[in-house]
Amino acid sequence: MEKVENIAKYILFLDKNNDIFINKLLTLNGRDCYEGNVRLNKYLHIMQMVYFAMTDKKLFDEEMYAFDNGVVVNSVMNNYVYLKSTKDSYNISDIDVKNYIEKMFNILKYAPLEDLIEISHQDEEWRKKHNFYQKKDQLIDVDSQKENYKIMCADFIDMLNND
Repeated sequence: MEKVENIAKYILFLDKNNDIFINKLLTLNGRDCYEGNVRLNKYLHIMQMVYFAMTDKKLFDEEMYAFDNGVVVNSVMNNYVYLKSTKDSYNISDIDVKNYIEKMFNILKYAPLEDLIEISHQDEEWRKKHNFYQKKDQLIDVDSQKENYKIMCADFIDMLNND
């Protein structure tokens, strides 16, 4: 299992033209946020769901939370600028994981942000927990959603297998 910081850095590194993870300030669902930060967190959430559905293993072990604009990895959300500035220092040890991240990045790279948020909002865990205000109540339980993720991520899995 890889550290989410390295996965995030690698995803940011793959944006060679710096046109995907932009620092455009948006207001989404009543919250001010940077488009690139939201996009990165949606990539991580979707990649986690698809990887778990395919392998029965988590891509990373860091906790994820149900926020208004979908599921986020709190440490990534809070350290986005740092991660972006140090993206060249990623360290992905597993070549299969690295290939998986690249394939998923290519599938997601030009998806509209609204679509990525909608995918995140389809996660049953997000639906159950996004209205809570205490962080402990917003914690996403990936393990409880294995069968749902297999159904929800079937199209992504097909795309990966047909590549």
